[in-house]
Amino acid sequence: MPLLLLAGCKVTKNYPKDKPFVYKTTVKLNTRLPQAEKSILLSKLEKQVADSLQSRWVTKLFVKQVLNNPPVFDTANVTQSAIFLNDLLKANGYIYGNITWDTSLVIVPKKQQQRVYTTFTVNTGKVMHVDSVGYGFRDSTLQALALVNQDAGKLKKGDTYTKDKIAQELDRLLNVFRNNGYLKISREDIYAEVDTVVAGIFDPGLDPFEQIRLLEEMQKRREDPKIDVRFLQRGAKNPEHLRQYFFRNVSIYPDLQLVQDTVQVFGDTARRGGVMIYQSRNLFKPSFLARNNTIKPGAIYRQDNVNRTNNVFGQMSAWKQVGIELRPIDSIGVVDANINMYPAKRRNIGGDFEVSRNQSDILTSTNLFGIGVQFGLQDRNVSRQSVLSSTNLRFGIELGNQGQIIQTFQTNLSQSFTIPKFVLPFKIRADRSLLATRTILNATAAYTDRRDFYATRSLNTSIAYDWVNRKNRNWTYSPLNIEFVRVYDTDSLRKLYDSIPNLKNLFNDGLIISQYLILRNTWGRGNKLYSLKTQVEESGAIFGMFPTIDLQGRLSRFVRGDIDFRYYVNHDKHSWAFRIFGAMGVPYGQLLDSTKNIVKEQTLPFYKSYFAGGPSSMRGWQIRQLGPGSSKIFANNNADRFADIQLEGNIEYRFDLAVVFGIKLKSALFTDFGNIWYRNNQGDPSLDDAVFKVNKLYRDLAVDLGTSLRLDFNYFLIRFDWAYKFKDPFYAEHKNGWFYDMNLFKGQFQLGINYPF
Repeated sequence: MPLLLLAGCKVTKNYPKDKPFVYKTTVKLNTRLPQAEKSILLSKLEKQVADSLQSRWVTKLFVKQVLNNPPVFDTANVTQSAIFLNDLLKANGYIYGNITWDTSLVIVPKKQQQRVYTTFTVNTGKVMHVDSVGYGFRDSTLQALALVNQDAGKLKKGDTYTKDKIAQELDRLLNVFRNNGYLKISREDIYAEVDTVVAGIFDPGLDPFEQIRLLEEMQKRREDPKIDVRFLQRGAKNPEHLRQYFFRNVSIYPDLQLVQDTVQVFGDTARRGGVMIYQSRNLFKPSFLARNNTIKPGAIYRQDNVNRTNNVFGQMSAWKQVGIELRPIDSIGVVDANINMYPAKRRNIGGDFEVSRNQSDILTSTNLFGIGVQFGLQDRNVSRQSVLSSTNLRFGIELGNQGQIIQTFQTNLSQSFTIPKFVLPFKIRADRSLLATRTILNATAAYTDRRDFYATRSLNTSIAYDWVNRKNRNWTYSPLNIEFVRVYDTDSLRKLYDSIPNLKNLFNDGLIISQYLILRNTWGRGNKLYSLKTQVEESGAIFGMFPTIDLQGRLSRFVRGDIDFRYYVNHDKHSWAFRIFGAMGVPYGQLLDSTKNIVKEQTLPFYKSYFAGGPSSMRGWQIRQLGPGSSKIFANNNADRFADIQLEGNIEYRFDLAVVFGIKLKSALFTDFGNIWYRNNQGDPSLDDAVFKVNKLYRDLAVDLGTSLRLDFNYFLIRFDWAYKFKDPFYAEHKNGWFYDMNLFKGQFQLGINYPF
C-alpha cells in the first residue's frame, strides 16, 4: 500500500506563488508515418519546444516525481515554440504541415499554485518528394566531376526531401572535389537551389503577401508535392578555392618530441620514393615508413590519402600522437606536407595481483581461496616497424583444507605479436583500399594441477588477419588455429564418471585445428546505436582426412556459428540496452570409444560448447548452472553444464543515481531469458528434455529479473547485480516453472566488471 501511494506522488518545489507557471507541456503528432518513424519525428519535435516552456520532472526513489523551479509561463514562449516546430516540419519535407496549440490553467488554492498545461498539436500532412536532381557548376572541371560521380549521390529522384539530405549531398560533393585536387573548396563555394515556388515558402524573410500568393500557387500540387533541386556554384569570391593543388615536398618526422629543451637535430636522413624522412634517433626503418605513406610528391591532392596516412600511422602502437601539417602555396598551386609523429614509450613492464574465492563444486566440498600473480612485458616497436609484442606469465594457486594446503596450481605463458600489415606469401590487390590491416600471431601454453583429481596441459597457437574495409566493417580471419589439451586423470576422478552425466566430455584429451571468420559491424542513427557480430568456425575439414590426426590424435571435427545483435537507445541520464544471441554447433567427426570401436562424435569439445549463467549471461543462475533445456540430469550435483545450442535475450534499463566523492553511481533494471540445449539425446532417453524442440521452447526458456548497483570510474565499471529466477525450467511441470519457490532471500548475486553487453 505505501508503494501504491508513493507511485502517484508528484511534488512541485520552488514554484512562483500566485503566478502561472509551466506545469506540463505536451506535443501530439498526427501523421500516417509508421510507428518507428513517428517516434523519431516526435522526439525531434519535443526537443524544439523552447527551454522556458519545458517542465523538467525528475524521478526519485524510482517512483516519486519532483518538479523543481518551474519557469513562469509566458505566451511569447509558446508562439516561439510553434515557430520552431513549424521550421522542423519544413526541414523534413512537410511543407503542408500545420501547428496549433492551446493552454489551460488549473488553480490549486491551498498551495497557491497556478498550473499551466500547454498542448501542441502537429499535423504533418503529405511529405514532399524530390522530382529531379541537377548540377549546374560554372567551372567545367567541377561540373564534370559532379556528373561522373552522380550515381553515388545522397539525393535521388523520388527521395523524401529533407534539409539533412541536402547537407549530406553537399558534403559528398565537397569530398569528391577535395579528392581531385581542390584543397580549399568549402561550403562557401557551392549551394543547393530549389524551385522558386518552394524556395519562397522556405524563405522566412519573404513578404507575407508574396508567401500567400506562392501558397495558392502550390495548391495544385498538394496531392503529390514534389520539388526540383539543383546544386550550383557561387561567384569566384575566393579564386584559390577553385584551383587544383598538387603535392610538392613531402617530409616524414617519425620521432619528434612533444617537449624539447633544445632544437631537435635530425642526424639520420633518408629519401624513399621522393619522400624525405628525418630522424634524430633512428627508431624506424625508412622502408616501413614509406610503405605506409600514401601522400606522394607530384601527385594530385586527395583528402582521402591524407586521412588514410594519418589513420594508418595513428592506429599503430609505436606512436601516441600523429598529425599532418599542410602548407599550400596558392601562387603555383602546390602543397607541402609534413607528417609529424610523436613516439609512445617503447617498453612497458607491469604486474597484477588477484585474489578469488571459488565455491565448492563436484570435485571438492570446500571453498577454495585463490591467489594469482601476473607479469607482463610489452614492446611497441619490435624490428623498428611498430610491431607490438606482448608477453605474459601467470602463476596461481588455490588453497583448501582437504589434507593439502595447496589444492590447485596453475601456470600460463602467452606470447603475441601484432604486425601492422598482412604477412602473406602473395600480394593482395585490395590491400591498399583496406584500413588498419594487421597480422596477429599468438601462442599460449598452460599447465593446471588439481591435486588428487587431474592435471592438464594445453597449447594454443594461431595466426589471424584483421582489417577494416571502407564500409567501416571489422573483419578477422584465422586460416589456422590449433588448440591441444592433454588430460591426466586419477582414480578419484574416474569414480565420478559413472554418476555424473557428461563429465567424461569435460576431461578428455582434445585437438582442434580450425579456421574462423568474425565480422563486427557498428552503426548509429541519432541516439540509437546498433551492433552486429557474427562468427563462423570449422575444425577438421582438411586435417580430418588424415586418420593419424583424426582418430589417433582425437581431432574434433565440427562447425559452429554465433550471432550477437545489440541495440542501444541513449538519453542524457538513462538508456535502454537490448541484446539477442543465438548459436549452434554441429560435430560431425569420429572417435575411438573405450573398446577402440569407431563411433560418431556426439557433442562439441567442452571448451567450444555453450553455457549460460554468470555475471554476463543469465544472471539469475550461477555460471554454467542453467540447463540443458528442462532436463533434471544434473539434479543431484553441481556439474558444469555445456551444450550445442544456445538462445538468449537481455534487456536493461540503465539510469544514473548520483555522484558521490567523484564516483558516478548508476543502476539498472534488467531481465534475461534463454537456455542451452543438446541437438539430440545421444541415444539416451533420459536426455529427451535436454534436446532443443521448437514446440518445447516456451517450456524450456528460463527468465530472470533483477536490479543492479554500478560504480562508474570512467575507465572501468564495477557491477553488483542481484537477480531472481522468475521462470525456472527445472520446475517446468509446475506452471512451466513460473514463480516456483520464490523468496526474497533466494536471489543470485553476481559481481561483474564493465557492462554485461
